[in-house]
Amino acid sequence: MAKATKLFLSSLIHFLFTTLRIQGATEYDNVTGHNPAKTLIQIRRVCVPNQVCCPGKSAKDCYRTNVCIEVRCNGPNQPIGTCQQAMLTCNCNNC
Repeated sequence: MAKATKLFLSSLIHFLFTTLRIQGATEYDNVTGHNPAKTLIQIRRVCVPNQVCCPGKSAKDCYRTNVCIEVRCNGPNQPIGTCQQAMLTCNCNNC
């Protein structure tokens, strides 16, 4: 479990870093300064395997499955480079 979590987190960080670097290179190609007030909010949906999902109000309703999470980076009132994640569904349909 710990190995899968480390692999997922390292893959997610690599994915987000690569995406930020590519967008930054194209968006600010001819710009000499950076306006921190104009930060792009980035939202990604990711299917995460083998996670605990509890759709009911009781711990008896919990089970392991693939879940869809939303990762939101550079949101309002967040420091640049900060990401938050939230589980959307207990499956990966339309994730």
